[in-house]
Amino acid sequence: MSTTAQSKMSKSLSALVAALSLVSLSAMAQERQSSPEGIYFGGTFGVGAAQWECGTSCNRTTFSGKFFGGKRMTPGLAAEVNYMMFGGLDRANDTATAAATGVSAVRQKMRALTLGINWEVELLNDFTNQLRVGWAFTRRAQNIAYANGNTDRVNDYGSAPYLGAGLAFNVTREFKMLSNFDYIVKGHESYYLFSIGGALEF
Repeated sequence: MSTTAQSKMSKSLSALVAALSLVSLSAMAQERQSSPEGIYFGGTFGVGAAQWECGTSCNRTTFSGKFFGGKRMTPGLAAEVNYMMFGGLDRANDTATAAATGVSAVRQKMRALTLGINWEVELLNDFTNQLRVGWAFTRRAQNIAYANGNTDRVNDYGSAPYLGAGLAFNVTREFKMLSNFDYIVKGHESYYLFSIGGALEF
């Protein structure tokens, strides 16, 4: 075999090896970017806020959080479930309001189960933007103190639209850190949740 033919064969083999290496690296990158099962779960904790009317005194913020899980339908779209827990909030009525309504004070806690979708958009440097929309099923537990001295516990069930947004940082393929904003839209009974946490994906 001539020297020219050997040179051409050597270059061809080098090009083939380089091409196979690129294909291999591309496959490995795709494998790192997408998890095999597409199932994730996690939790976040922070500050919950209620948009409710105050009497003589009230608090609108409380320590709150949520647990969640999801299943990816596509790399950027997942079906998701959230369970939110809002801490206790207190409200006291003035004498005139207590006389008119019969209620002197209220302490309430909110729980919500949301069903919806999570749409993720990849940003630069391992950051991912998250947008959520769905429906929330709520339970509001109220401890009511009446003006006549009696007390009562009332559970109020309802439902409302749910919206959310967040920013995720991919620490590894399996673990990401999250900052979230969640909003249960119920007019004067709306709830907000500002929280941070993490999620694992398999």
